[in-house]
Amino acid sequence: MTATLPSATDIPPASVSSPAGWIARVRQGGFAYLLLLPTVGMLTIFTLYPLLQGLFMAFYKRGVVVAERVPSSWPKFVGLDNFATLARDPEFLATLLKTIGFVVVAVPLLTVTSLALALLLKPVFRSVGFVRAVVFFPKMVSLLIIGIIWKWMFGYNSGVVNYALSLIDIAPVPWIEHDVMAQIAVVVVWVWANAGFYMMILIAGLGAIPDDLYEAAAIDAATPWRAFVRITLPLLKPTLALVVLLSSVEAFKVYELVVSLTAGGPGRSTVYLIQLIYETAFTKPNQAGVAAAQSLVLFVMLLVLSVAQLRFQKGRA
Repeated sequence: MTATLPSATDIPPASVSSPAGWIARVRQGGFAYLLLLPTVGMLTIFTLYPLLQGLFMAFYKRGVVVAERVPSSWPKFVGLDNFATLARDPEFLATLLKTIGFVVVAVPLLTVTSLALALLLKPVFRSVGFVRAVVFFPKMVSLLIIGIIWKWMFGYNSGVVNYALSLIDIAPVPWIEHDVMAQIAVVVVWVWANAGFYMMILIAGLGAIPDDLYEAAAIDAATPWRAFVRITLPLLKPTLALVVLLSSVEAFKVYELVVSLTAGGPGRSTVYLIQLIYETAFTKPNQAGVAAAQSLVLFVMLLVLSVAQLRFQKGRA
């Protein structure tokens, strides 16, 4: 009886999770990993390091700049005192609620507007390049510039918007001079600036829905509204979830538009969280730790929102 040796094909490959498997993968893709090193290095320097630095700063009392010859600027560990300060700060709590309110109002309005534009322009979107350029143009312009343009348009005496209203005998509206109207103006301009980009995402989602489903619905004499509710919305939910997630993150970080449109006024009615963080860090002495704590609160809120959205999508899949 002769023993047979196993052939090379009979030997199982090394597990990917084992050290030998990892070494094999690195050897096979060594050049690819080498090409990734510059990107990984840039992300580490400009993303990971500031994130960790901000995390540590949240537990210290310090200024933005630490001077060796000024002992009052030296970092001093205070533990959770910065977070306790936030819990007792009425301005921070009011600004946080105001920011959440902005997100709650602006994101659904943006989603509905983008979806309506997607349904309206989908038949001509691919064939007419001019339409694509027009709807995407606001996203290519800096929000700072958009805010300056709309501030001129919302001018009480010489603004284009009030001039158009005067043509139909409507009195001028104090768009950015009144606190409530200023908040409405910020929401309107923010939605206008972002609707084209999210409309393109939704058009891509609509294009992935098979036309056979609509043809079958037409054969069954389904109305357009019934086809929209029973076919379009259910199949578009993953794309809508993506739009809500991305726009929510962007809404929480609104800053440039507000600074150039209303400068946070009138009466600080349009000061949102990012602007408050900036003011705390750069206009108040030795408050960089408190600003870092504010940033950490915002980071945790965005992290919870992202995880909840991903879990929702996974549960619906």
